[in-house]
Amino acid sequence: MVIDLLFLLKAAISISIVVALSLIAERAGPRVAGLLTGLPLGAGMVIIFTGAEQGADFAARSAHHMVPGFVTTLVFIYLYAAAAAKQGIGGVRGVILPSILANVGYAASAWLVSFTSVPLVYSVPMIAACLVAASKLMAYLPNTPIMARVSFGWRVMAFRAGMATSAILLITGIAGRVGEQWTGILTAFPITLYPLILVIHITYTGSEIAAVLKHVPMGLGGVVSFCVTAAFSLPAMGMFWGTLIAYAAAATYLLTFSQLSRWWAGRKED
Repeated sequence: MVIDLLFLLKAAISISIVVALSLIAERAGPRVAGLLTGLPLGAGMVIIFTGAEQGADFAARSAHHMVPGFVTTLVFIYLYAAAAAKQGIGGVRGVILPSILANVGYAASAWLVSFTSVPLVYSVPMIAACLVAASKLMAYLPNTPIMARVSFGWRVMAFRAGMATSAILLITGIAGRVGEQWTGILTAFPITLYPLILVIHITYTGSEIAAVLKHVPMGLGGVVSFCVTAAFSLPAMGMFWGTLIAYAAAATYLLTFSQLSRWWAGRKED
């Protein structure tokens, strides 16, 4: 019964978060939508549910392996955004090539990362440098806002939520079998972001989705902050307080980065 309730809780939370993020992305603009991907949504849910099933120590070690694993996320979003912007088309036809390139790139980089075991003292500055580098590489992408908004029906919402929920249920379901390293690497796949990418790209064009994705790298610092904090807080404080502290670290990063970005933009205008 506990497992059944946990399964339903996973599904309910996943569905709610994906739908909410999709609606915010349409209304708040590409920059805010990109930064919101830094909220530890998929990663947070995986940590919470694997911790409930496998224990706090397992969840902490998985969080440790997520940090270098975010290199695979950067590969995914860069390849998708570059291909989408180059094509400049929407609809189902528009998502095929970017999806193939992004998923192949993710799989190849995940396979390479699986051969590494990098301590946090090295992986944190490494991933920080990668976030900055990816942001610079993607600076040329357009800043096209979503202008003519389309009213989505329940089928689209169900598609968004269903993809993300399936991924979360799969990863948390096999965590005990694949171990903490692969749990961390698999969690780096853009669980909640990819359904959003597909829906926005199919509905609009490659320019709109590229505009969202160009802001993702620096936003990912929030998830990195969450994982680094969780690696230490979960064993020391337990699942509840350890997770709460990790979420606070992610929120602190995102708020600080947002304020610094506004300050810097204001200075450039002056």
